[in-house]
Amino acid sequence: MEAIFNFFTEPLNYVFIQRGLLALVLVGTISAVIGCFVVVRGLSFFGDALAHAVLPGVALSYISSGGAVGSNLFVGGLGAGVISALIIAFLTRNERLKEDTAVGLVFVTMFALGIAIISSQGSYSIDLSHILFGSINGISEGDLV
Repeated sequence: MEAIFNFFTEPLNYVFIQRGLLALVLVGTISAVIGCFVVVRGLSFFGDALAHAVLPGVALSYISSGGAVGSNLFVGGLGAGVISALIIAFLTRNERLKEDTAVGLVFVTMFALGIAIISSQGSYSIDLSHILFGSINGISEGDLV
């Protein structure tokens, strides 16, 4: 019985597991609060689309920084997100498209553009899934603050 208990509790001795669990609790708590607001406002598809539409900005920042990971990725993603939101607003106001249609159009276009940018590089050392989803084991203390 003690061996089974140790099997489950032994990973908690590692600092990267502790940081990952703390980040999981923080993100889960914040996401629950924000998620209620997003669903009530009917913006759930917009949030998903905007999260994926930042990929071209992240990819361009990664390439322009020579493969250095840091705040440049955030700035590139923020820029691409703002551009995506402005394009969605323009399409819904001026082109008589429903908001869901404009969101879907921009989402697919920006996501495809990001994949094309990443794929056009001869060699890129960072995996696409790490850019999109992150890595819970790579969280530093600075990320938690």
